[in-house]
Amino acid sequence: MTATAAAHPLRLVGDVRRPRQVDHLPDPSDLTVDDELPGGCYPLHLASHLTEHLRWMRRCGRGRRTIRARRRAVVRLAEALGTDPAGATAEQLDAWQDQLPTLRQVRWATAMIRPYYAWLHAKGLRADNPATLLPMPPAPTRLPRPMTEPDLARAIVEAPARLLPWLLLGGWVGLRAGEIAGLDREHFSVDPNGQVWASVIGKGDKQRNVPVPGWLWADLLPYLPPGGPCFRRVRGPGKGRWRVTGQHVSQYCNTYLRNIGLPDTFHALRHRLATIVLEETGDLRLVQDLLGHAQLSTTALYTRVRPTRMARAIAALPPPPTRPNRGLRAVDAGELIPMAQSS
Repeated sequence: MTATAAAHPLRLVGDVRRPRQVDHLPDPSDLTVDDELPGGCYPLHLASHLTEHLRWMRRCGRGRRTIRARRRAVVRLAEALGTDPAGATAEQLDAWQDQLPTLRQVRWATAMIRPYYAWLHAKGLRADNPATLLPMPPAPTRLPRPMTEPDLARAIVEAPARLLPWLLLGGWVGLRAGEIAGLDREHFSVDPNGQVWASVIGKGDKQRNVPVPGWLWADLLPYLPPGGPCFRRVRGPGKGRWRVTGQHVSQYCNTYLRNIGLPDTFHALRHRLATIVLEETGDLRLVQDLLGHAQLSTTALYTRVRPTRMARAIAALPPPPTRPNRGLRAVDAGELIPMAQSS
């Protein structure tokens, strides 16, 4: 083991695995009567067969956040309808969609409840599927908006101690807010060459290992506890015991960025990292693995942020051959006439 590796009490990369939860209580949204399904603050009795459906999702390997989101969406549908959603008609679902305030909410909520009705129909619990014809608005394609280097430098210099580790992990490791919230001290490891790695649990509970720069690890280490969750809540009933949530990380950082006059969000740090790595390597697959994108098409959006390779390709095109006595001359606007003109 190298001197760098010996300097940090970490396990070798070959032994990286998700550790057991250490010395903290579960998130309140995970507390449930039977303590087995995520999202216990959303009562299961409001929707028939919802418990069975969520257990089926778990057997299918769906992540906890996905199960929690499905539970929340179906329960909110029940509250909006004022009746058991398992017996809802197509007309009731149309009216429910109409009262959602934005197309984004229509898209998210519809995507969440459609599988519930498809499952009810496939199980023979309903003779029809009332959600079959519910429209699904397409998601707008927006380019990532990376934070500029001057803005990032200002955000780092002025950051309070509570937020600094989050900004560093977002800007130089590319972690999502939820991934930062889920970090345990045991998730960090070092390989025989002294490279520090973070074992991250991303969307869909998919694990990936991402490199941590040596200078960042040195700056981060004083903020980390000896074990257990890296970042715990500092106020409220779970103070010092419950870990922060992804919502805590993003909201606190977004509020801080607004307060210092920056237009960026926390996610812009991730966009910045992806854009720079893609420019340096030109390797979409590498950036996809680094960010934990399920679809390469999501990563491909970063090629449109700063298409420097495209600009270089255009600049490399040979100019038209020059010909004697065929120089270009300025044309007055009066000489520009329609190609087809009646006589």
